[in-house]
Order: sequence, then structure tokens, then C-alpha cells
Amino acid sequence: MYLAVGRGARSLAALRARAMVAAVSSTRRDLSRCLPTLALVLAAAALAEPAELAGLRGTLRADGAPLQLTLADAAGRTTAELLPGGLAWIDASGARHTPFAEPRAERDGDTLSLFAADEAKLTARWLGERTLELVFAPPPKAPVRFLEARLALAPGEAIWGLTERIRDGWSIPFGPEAALIDLLPREVGGLDRRGESVSMWVVPTVAAYAPFFTSSAGYGLLVDGSWPGRFDVGDSEPDVLSLRFESGEPQRLRLFLFLGGPREVVAAYTALTGRPRRPPDWALGHWIWHDEHRVAAASEAHGALMNAEVADDLRWHEQLGLPAGVYLFDRPWTAGKFGFGALPLRFDPERFPNARAMLGTLAAQGWQTMVWSAAFAVDGTDLGRRAREGGWLAPRSDKILDLTHKEARAFWKDAHVAFLREHGVRGIKLDRGEEFIPSRADDRWADGRSGRELRNAYPLLQLSLYEEILREAWGDDFALVARATYTGAQRHGQVWAGDLPGRQLIGLAPGPELGLRAALIGMLRCGFLGQPFWGSDVGGYYGFEEREVFARWLELGAFSPLFEIGGIGSRWPWAMPREPRRDEELIAIYRDMIRLRHALLPYLARHADEAARSGLPLARAVVFDHPEDPSWWNVWDEYLLGDALLVAPVWRVGEREREVKLPPGEWEDYWDRASRHTGPATIRVAAPLGRIPVFVRAGAAVPPPPAPGAAPR
Repeated sequence: MYLAVGRGARSLAALRARAMVAAVSSTRRDLSRCLPTLALVLAAAALAEPAELAGLRGTLRADGAPLQLTLADAAGRTTAELLPGGLAWIDASGARHTPFAEPRAERDGDTLSLFAADEAKLTARWLGERTLELVFAPPPKAPVRFLEARLALAPGEAIWGLTERIRDGWSIPFGPEAALIDLLPREVGGLDRRGESVSMWVVPTVAAYAPFFTSSAGYGLLVDGSWPGRFDVGDSEPDVLSLRFESGEPQRLRLFLFLGGPREVVAAYTALTGRPRRPPDWALGHWIWHDEHRVAAASEAHGALMNAEVADDLRWHEQLGLPAGVYLFDRPWTAGKFGFGALPLRFDPERFPNARAMLGTLAAQGWQTMVWSAAFAVDGTDLGRRAREGGWLAPRSDKILDLTHKEARAFWKDAHVAFLREHGVRGIKLDRGEEFIPSRADDRWADGRSGRELRNAYPLLQLSLYEEILREAWGDDFALVARATYTGAQRHGQVWAGDLPGRQLIGLAPGPELGLRAALIGMLRCGFLGQPFWGSDVGGYYGFEEREVFARWLELGAFSPLFEIGGIGSRWPWAMPREPRRDEELIAIYRDMIRLRHALLPYLARHADEAARSGLPLARAVVFDHPEDPSWWNVWDEYLLGDALLVAPVWRVGEREREVKLPPGEWEDYWDRASRHTGPATIRVAAPLGRIPVFVRAGAAVPPPPAPGAAPR
């Protein structure tokens, strides 16, 4: 059952229309014996009666003058309601035009069409059990600037999804290139977007977006295409959700509505836009990386000379008895300007001396390797020179590759495939994709699209190209993780959380814990966006000063879909940014969280399979399992990892206990399976540093935490 309070008879127009229908129906019965006039009466009644389009799971009803649409589930409960006059087009002066004052309905097979006197048209058809397509076309040759839809919001209705970032304050069409909002996090935002206005204009750096939301009323909605737009989720009008988007040719607003709770909606969304690409099992282990490997004298590890920091990482992993994972080389890793752009692609011999031996040693020890990349052809590099010679740069850009240009894509693909195969690199961390994108209406890309349409489409163009690159090199055995995504990105790769701060203002100011809070919320929001595989830079990309931030982020990382340790400055508890530089307590936590992560790999792999089949998030808000219970609708500080683990992170510095809200059922403490609790209940539990509160469904087969390892030598 889903909330439907306050829906149905929202307008006098709807009530009058229903009264007219009742009167006509009564008249029809009275005239049923008058055969000569029956056909005429029925023809007149057909125009006045509501038109319905029934599907396997629900029914769309078109009613009233002006037009009102309601979508009901199989039990007859209204889920979504388009307000009377809710479809409109806006001209350059800002005037709003609402067709369908007296709509005419026609049925053609499984399609319902509604026509307006000014030739505007609305078509509806069911695409599956739960998916309804609506296409609104304004009058031909109308001077359209925006297309709009307005839906009713019921009292208390929650809206989930739209973006990964915790808040949105940018206006369309002038979005900034640097999202300083993410460098100055505040204690705002949660799962429910009610009361916000959210732009569909992808900005750095927490850049997972989709014009897609799920409602607690039992439906979801996707706006098709990549044109800029904005959702007003009860911000301007408390009981109205409005969406307004630009449109190109053909001018139309195409919406997909999905029936069900979060599980069903995300499954239907990913069935339409692409099932998530499952990373290989090796990518579910832990990753380590440096923002920049220093140029220094080579050092020895396992009999090979190599970059000193790589050698140090290998020695410490061996000393702590840790398993191998993924070793990621961030930019700069190639020679020359920008640290990315030498042709042929190769490791910088000054920064990474003896690169082949280094990579061979990593492989021999069980490590998989990844490198940074982006479709950046920066001036002063070999890649930049070739892009200019070929005419492959985006309009007005000195660095962005035009990925709508077939020759540019082929050149980029060939250069990368050759490098990956030669060096045995099986993964790419795909950066940027939302920065410096030429986005004006007069920016014309190679395939004819304008910058307005390409701004949000570029992340998908970049992701799809890199998936092609990796697939050609390695078949299906590769990892691809990107920070910028839009509709359907999940079918190409995974997502990382962008440049979250361990401290504010690029690591220059205090405020240490709010980046960790933003990471937790972003992870769960990505689950509503059809992105089940997510990771963040443990400690925050912009460094950290407070040791507890690092410790608590390690705990979150170990219980995240992807577990990445890296960023600006030292991430290593044996080389901390503050005293004690060698932090024995943190060394133990680092060791224990990595060993725990690898113990959980069979459990994670099993649920990764399900995520790839259905889109069900690997780490999901509890509301996915309890959509009928409003008390879960905005709970963002605990979540389910797979079906059996309830995780309740601690993110505030100084806290050593917290309340945990248990869902219905029997739950065991993960750290002490003899300790059992019955839900629903709220309990207070201890949370010492290094011990994240986790509960297991009673009797579930979950690998236990490894015994604490020996102290490092």
C-alpha cells in the first residue's frame, strides 16, 4: 500500500467533469429503448466520458476540461496525478500556454491520443507491466522555449532521487563550472527532496544525475532526453511538483511513469534505460591510490626498483598481512604537461622508473591495475596536437574532445586499447566529463546537436566510449568508474562520489565531518538513480586533518559497494598528516577494515549479481524494503547492504555510541552474534572507533569478521 492521501478530487473542474459523466450515463440508460437516436447519444457521450488506458498493473484515466490525468495501480489507488492544465508550453516572453481545454480522445490499438483545438497532442501507451509512456507535443510551429508538467503532491508524500549531491542551488541556464557548494558542505539534505528545487544541469564534482525520481505514493517518473531542466519539488507551491525542460526538434516532452515502490520503480527504470554493469569480483575488493605519486629516487620492492611510494605501499601491505586489491594510478601518470597526453600513451619514466617491472611486480603479487583518464586533449600535449590537427575538439574548446565526431572516437579508442593491452591495465577511473563543456545554444557539435542538449549528454558519450575501449581490450573483465553520469549511465560502468571534502575549502579550513555525511547520503541517493555500484574517496578527496574522519570513513568504505582509499595527501595511518605520524590505533583499523572487506567478498558478489539483474542497490535505503512505512522515508544514516546486513555508520567526530532503528524481524549484532534484538525497535549501541554498528538478519549466512591480526612490526 502506498500513500494516496489528498488525491483524486483536487479541482472543481474534475468534480464538474465527473458530474457531467454521471448525468450523461443516466441519460444513456433512459434512452436505451430509443434505437433511432441511440448512436447519436453514444457518440456525444464518448466525448464527455473519461478515457481510460488499462495496463497489466494499472490504469491511466483522462478526465475533465481542462484535462486532468490520473494513474492508478491495480488496486485502484491513485498514485500519480497530473493537475488540470498541468501540461503547458512556455514562449520566449514567459507566457504559459495550456492546451487541452476541451480535449478530444481517440484510441488506436494500445495507444490513447488526446487532441487539443490548437493541434497540441498527448499520446499514452503502456510499454510493459509497470511502464507508461506519455508524449506531449505542443502545437506545430509554436514558439516554444520550455515544456512543463505539473503534478499533485499529497500531504507527507516523499520524493527520492534526481541527484547524488546533497543540495542544489544553481539556476538554469547559467551553471558554474566549479561547484564550490561541495567544498563547503552544510548539515542539510537527506533522502526526501520535498521542498527543494533541483536543476538538471550537470555540474562538478558530485555529478551523478538523472531526471528521474521515485514517489512514496507508489510511482516513479523519468523525463526523457538530455535537455536542461528543473524540478520544483514543492518548493514554490507546497502541494505541486513541477518540471520544466527545454526542448529541441521535434519539440516534445516525453515522460515515462513507473508503477510501484522503490524496488519496482528502479527495476522498471533500469529495464528501460539499461541494467547496471556488474564490476568483476576483483573490483569489489579494496582500492588504493595517490592523488599524485611523487618524483623521487626509486625504491625496491620484491626485487624490483620502482616509484618509492608504490614500493612503500607494497611493503606495508605485506607487513600487515593484507590481501592484494586494486592499485589505481591517478593523474599525473603520463609524461609532459597535465600528466596525461603523451603519445603513445605510456607511464612517465621520471615519475615511474622501470614501469614494466613495477606493473609486473604488482601483477605477481595479485594486484589489478587501473589508470586515470578523461576525454581531455589539453593544449601542449601530443593528444592535444592530434585533436587540433584532426579538427576533433568541441566548439570553442581548447581541451574537450568532440565525442560526437566518429574519427575522434576511433583515434581515442585505438590509443587507449593499445596501451591497456600492452601494460595489462584492466580498469579506468574516468574523471571530468562535466567540466568546461561548451553549452551554448550556438555551440554546434559534430553530430549537429547544440551545446544545450550536449551538456548533460556528454558524460554518457564519454562513458560509452570508454566501455567500448575496455571491452575491446579485455572482453568483460574490466572496471570502469566515473564521477559524471546521466540517464542510463549504469549500463556502462560504476560511479565514484567526486571530490568530497575531508576538510572544507580544498582542505584549507576545518569542518571535518560533513564530507563524510555527504558521502553517506550520496551513496543512498545513487541507489534511487539506478546506480547500485558506488564508492567514495576514503577520508575525502580534499584531504583530512581529523583522524576520526579517516577512521569512520574506513568503516563506511568497508561496507560500501566499492571501497576506495585515496585522495590528496597521505592516506596511510603510518604517515598521518598530524601527530602521531605513525598512528597505531589507525593502523589496526586500516588493517581490520581491509581484511573484513575481503572476508565479505562472497556475500558482496552474490548481491552484485542481483544488482546487475534488477538494479536493486547493493547498499540501499531501508525504505526499499519498507515503502509502506513513513518512518523510513527519510532515514539516511543507516542502510541495508545486501539482504542480510543493516549498517548504521557513525559520522560525527567524538561520538562513541548511537541509536539504531531496527526494521521488523530478528537481528543479531554482527560483532557478537549471540546478542539478539527484535524489531521494529530503536536501540542504543556502543560504537568505539573501529567498530561500526552492523546487524545481521537472524540466521543469515554472512561471513564473520576476521579475528584481529597481529600487531605490525
